Amino acid sequence: MKLNVPLPGWLKAEEEPPVGKLIKPVELVGPGLALMSAIVFVVLSALMVIWSAHQYRLLFNQQQELVQQWDELQVEWGQLLLEQGALAANNRVESVAIKRLGMRIPEQVEVIRDER
Repeated sequence: MKLNVPLPGWLKAEEEPPVGKLIKPVELVGPGLALMSAIVFVVLSALMVIWSAHQYRLLFNQQQELVQQWDELQVEWGQLLLEQGALAANNRVESVAIKRLGMRIPEQVEVIRDER
């Protein structure tokens, strides 16, 4: 028993073009060029993504090296400030003045005032 139910539109088979209407090679040039140019643009875009990722990695590594160098310079700067404070301490300046320069503490101090 065969049911005669109409098929929905999306399920129906499309009509095939007649065999006599073949596509000429000249008609394929335009779409072929469009396809080739799209492929070239996709490949170029992929290469640019790879290049930019590589550049990012190089610059990131350089930035990390500079941050590490900055940290080392900050530590050295702190050490130099401590050394400067130690060398400029009053008791050290006094001992160096006595030992190297032969200076001594004055026995008598006179204060002279400008009386204009």
